[in-house]
Amino acid sequence: MSLAEEIAQLVEETPFVDTHEHLLEETTRLQAPGEAVRPQALRDFSVLLSHYADSDLVVAGLLPADYQQLFRPDRSPQEKWKLVGKYYERARHTGYLQNVRESVRMLYGIDDLSAETVQQVSDRVAALIKPGYYQHVLKEVSLVEHCQVNSLEEGLLMETAQPELLCQDLSFVRLSTGLDVPYVAKLAGREVRSLQDWHQVIDWCFATYGPRAIAVKNQSAYGRKLDYAQVSAQAAAPLFEQYLRDPGKLNAAEHQAIQDHLFHYCVRKATEYKLPVKLHTGYYAGHSNMPLNRLRHNAGDMCELLRQHPDTPFVIMHITYPYQDEAIAVAKHYPNAYIDMCWAWIINPLAGVRFVKEFLMAAPANKLLTFGGDYMPVELVPGHARIARRGLAQALNELVAEGWLAPREVPVLVERLMRGNAHELFDYQGTLANWKR
Repeated sequence: MSLAEEIAQLVEETPFVDTHEHLLEETTRLQAPGEAVRPQALRDFSVLLSHYADSDLVVAGLLPADYQQLFRPDRSPQEKWKLVGKYYERARHTGYLQNVRESVRMLYGIDDLSAETVQQVSDRVAALIKPGYYQHVLKEVSLVEHCQVNSLEEGLLMETAQPELLCQDLSFVRLSTGLDVPYVAKLAGREVRSLQDWHQVIDWCFATYGPRAIAVKNQSAYGRKLDYAQVSAQAAAPLFEQYLRDPGKLNAAEHQAIQDHLFHYCVRKATEYKLPVKLHTGYYAGHSNMPLNRLRHNAGDMCELLRQHPDTPFVIMHITYPYQDEAIAVAKHYPNAYIDMCWAWIINPLAGVRFVKEFLMAAPANKLLTFGGDYMPVELVPGHARIARRGLAQALNELVAEGWLAPREVPVLVERLMRGNAHELFDYQGTLANWKR
């Protein structure tokens, strides 16, 4: 066996700790599909195209009306393939579509989607969905120890039925940058008339959910820069009270001041509960709505947060693609900065290979988390894990072949990058113990 084969085998046999998913609860997926079913819960081959792949299909030319038909439960697999087949061929080499094919092979033993196979794949999609199939797909097929889930089904933290498999992030979007006073106040059973009242609601949220959360998560970079200024409670209080009376009377700067104050308040609470802070950076999900002129500043904006909260571990998600060089610089310079490759492997697999190589040549190896599927349908995690393993093995092999790593260093790096760093940064055992209580 060659050294390259040994490295590939080692990576193939080492479990990942999956540090970012949006997985629907298994109980949601077990429900019988109906007219109002969300695309990520369909029971035919189109569920495999419902997250991320759908964006590449639209960019390849799929029309909006045909897109809607693709995810109707009352359309047959053959009817759906007639709508999408041409665009699938156009985009089949992208990371998103390669992921679909890898997942189809791993889960259903079928080489590819085509007019001849979509019915068979659809039958196997439906047959797989039964109690316990998350355990099978994640642990047995994907070789994932456990996942960290930022649930999009629940506003703050999902009361999951499988906490040992699906660790939960506490989302603080509704507490700060996507302020939702009625929802959270009702959840907390409190009346909110002032900023002090809202602080108490936030305190309640962290006291209630913090011990069971694996981290906190915020994706505000979809709507604004990450340039969170320090705004005092004294300055924010009258603005917040005006927000409660009539938010329409506040200008953009005043809305931002409220967000800034509450964001820092939540970060301090996360630090109190020893929870890493995960922030979306870089590329946008979807299509036709990405302001690269703002995204290019994500890493730079993070620097001030890192400096102001030196005791808070910040996880910079998605390598800030396509500005990943800046992410490496941040991780090299700030002790509390960690970079997560979640999603990045399928946005651009070769960029992922280059990133691993360049990161390891610049920054300490403990600062890198190398896998998160970032999917809602569990069926797409296996293919992503396979692509990540291939890319990671390629990066390490090239570093050895080019003389930058010694072969003896590889096993330690593989263990660290695939699971060790996640266990060091996140308190999986302590969190799980709190769920059991």
